[in-house]
Amino acid sequence: EIWGISVPMLAGMLFLIISSYCMFQLRSFAKVLYAPIGWLIACGIAFVLVQVAVHDVSILDSNLRTYIIWMLQLMLVFSLGLRRGFYFRFPLVLFVLAVTTLPFLSFNPGEVERARVDVDLGIQGGLSHPGGLGEWFGFFAVYFVIVGIESKRFRYRVAAWAAALVCLFVVTLTVGRGPLFAAALAITIAFRGLLRRGFVPTFAMIILAGVVYESGLFDQAVTRYETRASEETGREILWPMAVERLLESGITPLVGVGQSRVGMYALSARQASGPHNTFLYLALASGIVPLAFFTGFWIKAGWQSTTSLRGQEYDSFRLPYLVFTFVEVMLGDSALMSPWALVTLSVGAGSALFYAKERLLVVRVGNKTRFGLLPAHEAAEASTITRSHPNLSSTSPMRSSIK
Repeated sequence: EIWGISVPMLAGMLFLIISSYCMFQLRSFAKVLYAPIGWLIACGIAFVLVQVAVHDVSILDSNLRTYIIWMLQLMLVFSLGLRRGFYFRFPLVLFVLAVTTLPFLSFNPGEVERARVDVDLGIQGGLSHPGGLGEWFGFFAVYFVIVGIESKRFRYRVAAWAAALVCLFVVTLTVGRGPLFAAALAITIAFRGLLRRGFVPTFAMIILAGVVYESGLFDQAVTRYETRASEETGREILWPMAVERLLESGITPLVGVGQSRVGMYALSARQASGPHNTFLYLALASGIVPLAFFTGFWIKAGWQSTTSLRGQEYDSFRLPYLVFTFVEVMLGDSALMSPWALVTLSVGAGSALFYAKERLLVVRVGNKTRFGLLPAHEAAEASTITRSHPNLSSTSPMRSSIK
């Protein structure tokens, strides 16, 4: 629109086409491979159906269309995640896009100035709001910290952690308490196994943090946070009010009050505010069914991320991403709609593929060759059988992945 060109619903149609192509490529495997995000997709579908069937909202309504596009985007990003290394590359693309907006930062007037991207530019993704900008760079900080931990080369590790500190500095410019708290929790979890891996990474991080501290880079940010610490967040008013509205009649918990009526004039007489909590937002807008699916995803993802962290490519990212996103979900209405959340939810949900636990078994029967993708222990047993049988021969099992 800033160039004077606007094609209605073009982006949504593109996402629909590409997501449909992904599902066509997967064909019969789609059900199995999309299973980890099934609860989220079910939540989105239930949310849309309640709005259309009960609250008489048009399927083309801009607010409702946001949820439809979000589901398509989630399926697209999750599909691309089947390509090895995608979740390492995609955050870098988002980082470059976000960095290009930094020259256009402006500050909200008031007692505490908070950074955001200039509203007049029309940039989407929440960057024009201080909280959204803080979420973006809080996510990048978590990403670069984990990349630094996982890196085998010292210079790459220092470069990644330096980038993480720059991202945290941008977060402090927004004076956002939620993103800073979420990033701190996620980074703490990411460091949980570092001491078992060696002294050098910990020593390098301490040296780097000491240099930044002595430079005084965060001194002004600390002053701003001290000023804002005395401000009320509004959630102590909005959350009880949302619960009261949810329980005001017997039918409300089942179908909600409708997305258009979620806003509450508790903090301002002129501007309505959502409950600042995604769980309450879903319940208030569409009732218990979408809420149940959404809650089910977090229970399943949280349990699996703490009990089965072996064999997947992004195991080190999974739990920190979930923690970061969960904090943002608890403190905001629409954090799930951000591009960075597509990454954290897809990684946090886990994958149906376990690269390290599968081997390609090649068996020759007479003049014919047969291939099979088997779990490692089954491949080993099959190899033993073929070696002991005079008419069968087998190559050494090779690690492989499904494309």
